[in-house]
Amino acid sequence: MEDDEIIALFDGRGCADFTLTGGDVAQSDKIGAIGFELGYDLGESVCVTRGQWRMVYVRNDSPEVRQRAHATVARLRAGGPLLPGTWGAPGPLDAAGRPISAVEVASARRSVGAYEANGAKGFVVFAALISLACLVIAWLQRDTSATAYPLMVVGVFFAVTAASIPRWLRRWYERNREMVSRFEQGRILRGDVPPPPPPPLAGGTWGPERDDQ
Repeated sequence: MEDDEIIALFDGRGCADFTLTGGDVAQSDKIGAIGFELGYDLGESVCVTRGQWRMVYVRNDSPEVRQRAHATVARLRAGGPLLPGTWGAPGPLDAAGRPISAVEVASARRSVGAYEANGAKGFVVFAALISLACLVIAWLQRDTSATAYPLMVVGVFFAVTAASIPRWLRRWYERNREMVSRFEQGRILRGDVPPPPPPPLAGGTWGPERDDQ
């Protein structure tokens, strides 16, 4: 999808619905980055069929987010870039000194939200069930070493994985949260701070967003 097509769906309505297929699936993070700048949060992400994803974004009406959306529209009207960190001085840097892009941050932001909503429980249960199944089958096949031994090894591996997942995911969560924090701090240091929202125009509309919904 082109940027103009994505922006057109973030037009101020309560929800923006994307159905991605083929190569468009790889653009999910860019869509998330654009939606964030225009005041939308990811509400739902569902795998419809193999190779097809549906993503539903919900408009966030908090004052801070409205300020950011108004600033984005003002920037676009002035001929500026759609995403921050793509003009002027280099964008914010990560811990290794590498520039962070808005698309990377969109992916990190989605990962942080998923962890905060679900934690590590699902992954732990999945790995533990695989481990248990392998060990049970290995026990039942204990007289056949060619089958039992590999299953036992796999079972032990998944048992160790299940025990380690909470720590791994916590580190992954902290790394993503730090990336998001660095990006936002970098925007403040560069002066990319949203101005107070302007009053709504006649008819309750502004730019690509409608404030009456």
